[in-house]
Amino acid sequence: MRGGSQERMTMDELPKCLFKEGTETQVEKVNNTCRTSIIKKVEKCVEAEYKEVLGDPLFAQVMAIYVHKLKYSGRVIHSFVCKQLLTAKRHELWFHYARNPLRFSMQEFYAITGLKYKDEPDLEIDNWKYDKGFWSKLLKKGGNISLQQIRKVHLRSCNTWSHVDWLRLVYLCVIAGILMAKDEKVLIPHKYIKLVMDFENMRKYPWGLHSFDALVSCIIQVRDKVKMQKSYVVDGISYALQIWLMEAIPDIGSL
Repeated sequence: MRGGSQERMTMDELPKCLFKEGTETQVEKVNNTCRTSIIKKVEKCVEAEYKEVLGDPLFAQVMAIYVHKLKYSGRVIHSFVCKQLLTAKRHELWFHYARNPLRFSMQEFYAITGLKYKDEPDLEIDNWKYDKGFWSKLLKKGGNISLQQIRKVHLRSCNTWSHVDWLRLVYLCVIAGILMAKDEKVLIPHKYIKLVMDFENMRKYPWGLHSFDALVSCIIQVRDKVKMQKSYVVDGISYALQIWLMEAIPDIGSL
């Protein structure tokens, strides 16, 4: 088991469970907004820049999810959404399995993703330079863009862009499509675009801290949905939770 906390306790000693054993709900579908398909399209359209980002240690462990073609398992995610222990902790998740508690914290998340989690107090995100390229023009006029627009429009028309703007596109797809994943129609925050405008700032940013908190918040928020709905959506880098579960529980395939 990688990093997670596991102790022998009786079910009566554990915090309250979201569901009692045997009463877990069944759902028809668990939708996952963390889709590596956008990286596949990027690889096809801007291969040289994709390879450059792939070789960058910054997101290397995250990119490995795509490279190794890990398949998303809504069944595994849903099983453990139902096995949540209800605690007051906002920055970690607790589950139960075989009458044992399991902790998913920043420590386990970092071991899987390798993403920086220490904050940089002197980080100036708004200090980006206008270079007359696509992204700086977009920011200057206050324009908006989504992953869906990138996929349907800009990947087909970016052949006139500069090399650095192509690189920014690849990094942005990794950030908005995997690390901070939401529905592809959701507008990408200008904050992320400003960060890819300055690669030094992008490397200083605590992606691990923010992507972990986004994932934890989402899993906590779906607690109510899983009781009432036939399907629900998981935002954020849910692959990290799935990988941790696969490593923590050897027989997870039998769930």
